[in-house]
Amino acid sequence: MQVEFHENGIYLPAIRLWLDNTNPCETTWISHGHSDHARGCHTQVIGTPATLRIYRMRLWLPDGQPEPQTQPLEFRDSLLFNGATLTAFPASHILGAAQLLIEYAGERLVYTGDIKLRPPLAGDTTQPIPCDHLIIESTFGLPIFKLLERGEAIQRITNFARECFAAGDTPAFIGYPLGRGQEIVHVLCQAGIPTSVHGAIAKFIPVYEDHGYQFPGWQPYDAKATANKALVVVPAHGSALEASGKNVRVAYVSGWAALDNARNRSGAQELIPYSDHADFDELLTMVEKSGARHIDVVHGYTAPFAHILRTKGFSAAAPQRGSDRSNIEAEG
Repeated sequence: MQVEFHENGIYLPAIRLWLDNTNPCETTWISHGHSDHARGCHTQVIGTPATLRIYRMRLWLPDGQPEPQTQPLEFRDSLLFNGATLTAFPASHILGAAQLLIEYAGERLVYTGDIKLRPPLAGDTTQPIPCDHLIIESTFGLPIFKLLERGEAIQRITNFARECFAAGDTPAFIGYPLGRGQEIVHVLCQAGIPTSVHGAIAKFIPVYEDHGYQFPGWQPYDAKATANKALVVVPAHGSALEASGKNVRVAYVSGWAALDNARNRSGAQELIPYSDHADFDELLTMVEKSGARHIDVVHGYTAPFAHILRTKGFSAAAPQRGSDRSNIEAEG
């Protein structure tokens, strides 16, 4: 199947379908709700119900612009589309994140979108899909990235909060507005730790609740009422807390926390290398389990990871060089 790699997304001309197109188009698959994948006022969008809900929450419509038509696709359900069969499978990235299997003319192509293999703190666990052609993201596609298992991350998050309380300090966790923020809140609330949540993170909690995740006892963030609460804030707010003069200790929960310079770059006292992206070993495992004859690597350390795959005997390329974020802190 012919695949075209563009700055704004991936196009499959044989079936006239875009994958994560960020410019307005006729029809696009949206792998998950982060804004670097789910934006643009399209005619039709296909995605899981959770992803489509998040997309609509974030969508800005110009005056007179009709709302996009949405085609929900549940995990493991299939849809016939322009002669192809489209099937969604979990990707473990954020709530609703999905891989897409495209079966057309006897070929199986899998587009992972942002993905991880380990079970997430809140979300569905990835199922590697056998295919002929794999298009995989590689945010952490270097051997230096070794990230925490789910249970280890839960322990590190809760232990840090309790250690801070014991020392008379306020624990503050830096989380992204969508994904890791809700995961951290979920862990703290499930542990019975009073938790105060920044509004940018709190707005998506109802989506998680409607998909079965419970957040007992959380409260909206109030700068005047932080005592005896764990704070979960967005990155820009973390530096403000540190400068407040209060007894606040900051934890940086991110795959980028695995880097040697993470403490200097984040300003955090505690580094917790947990991510909603796969680490290097997970990426290799997914490639191996796919059985793909060819792998295209997109997003992140694309060229280095494709080179590593070739040294291991795989047919691999990094065609979407414009999206290489090797030196940029993407949502990790």
